[in-house]
Amino acid sequence: MTSSNEPSSTQDSRPRKAVSTSCGCAMKSERSCKDCRKPFLGTEAAQYGPCCRWKHREQRAKKYIWTADCDQVLRDRYDGTIKGRAAEIAALLGWPTWVIKRRAAELGLTYHLDPKPWTKEEEAFLLEHVGTRLLPWIARKLHRSLTSVKMKCRHMELSVRYREGYTLRELELCFGCDHRVIERWVREQKLQVRRRGTERTHDAWYVTDRDLLRFIIEHPLAFPLRKVDQFWFMDLVTNGGLVRKALQAASQDESDHRAA
Repeated sequence: MTSSNEPSSTQDSRPRKAVSTSCGCAMKSERSCKDCRKPFLGTEAAQYGPCCRWKHREQRAKKYIWTADCDQVLRDRYDGTIKGRAAEIAALLGWPTWVIKRRAAELGLTYHLDPKPWTKEEEAFLLEHVGTRLLPWIARKLHRSLTSVKMKCRHMELSVRYREGYTLRELELCFGCDHRVIERWVREQKLQVRRRGTERTHDAWYVTDRDLLRFIIEHPLAFPLRKVDQFWFMDLVTNGGLVRKALQAASQDESDHRAA
């Protein structure tokens, strides 16, 4: 028979809430990490466990966020040859002038008279690596400024978008899942990634078709198949056969139409 002074088993199974002690400190209770969902001991204010807490230290919200409309205003109005134009745009947007100038440099809008003309070898190097290497890496190899490389890409009508492999955003669309899921695959060494430029940890990474196929074969239950982009998935596992068949069928239909 259970004594009346003993707490019931139902009350013991409930998680304890943090309560303040006489010294003003809150007691720790078992919580779940917001990132990896692993249990840890923490106060009510704790959101991340020791395994993920380091990733959120010294992270501040961006004070000046550039939207598509702001970028369009900058493209329409900015002119590096006119003195005071950056200050006018800054007054219009309510931001400091240095923010306007930095964004203009990132978009390749700054007026830069390059005293060093581009050689055929440099243009060939740019044509070979743009889209597969980061622009800062190309600028270092050519011993040129980042603005000079961006302006040359604009003059040669070259797209700076990566052409090799899949980025994190593209994998989100292909698998139909959140980026945290893909990052967990990488942390668990299920999905192999490669670095663009060098092997430094902060360089942008990408995933090749071969590594992606290896991940699908070795971990077929890691992702729900119903959320995957079906056309992309079939084209990947058939090594482009689906697209080739579609192009051949379209070409055959066009030939039949011309013959008729």
